[in-house]
Amino acid sequence: VIETTSGTITADRALIACNAYIGNLEPVTAAHVMPIRSFIGATSVLADHPEVLPGGESVDDSRFVVRYFRKSKDGRLLFGGREAYTADNPRDISAHIRRQICEIYPALADIEVTHAWGGSVGITMPRQPFCRDVMPGITSIGGY
Repeated sequence: VIETTSGTITADRALIACNAYIGNLEPVTAAHVMPIRSFIGATSVLADHPEVLPGGESVDDSRFVVRYFRKSKDGRLLFGGREAYTADNPRDISAHIRRQICEIYPALADIEVTHAWGGSVGITMPRQPFCRDVMPGITSIGGY
């Protein structure tokens, strides 16, 4: 039973799934999860580049610093893959994202990155989720 200001929740099981934001909520899981900063950018609409993901695919790779990208419904390239092992944001997220885009798509060297943002994600040293039963009926997970 969980009491909140908005009401009571009754459940047989609870999942603690805070990933990079677990803080001190569950210290054993927190000790296995390292928050890192991840950054994403969105280009202008790729109207002149129909060759980029023509089938609407979503892509990710197996690099240590994963790159992941897809087209948005309005035809922009959404591209993530810049990581930082610090709480600070780089001064120009767009420049880092553009460099990575150009490594894969040289024809997009002059494409404008119109939006760029970042946030924290949780990773574990073996790069596999950490999962544990905190007590009967309560499971905690991180690094997913």
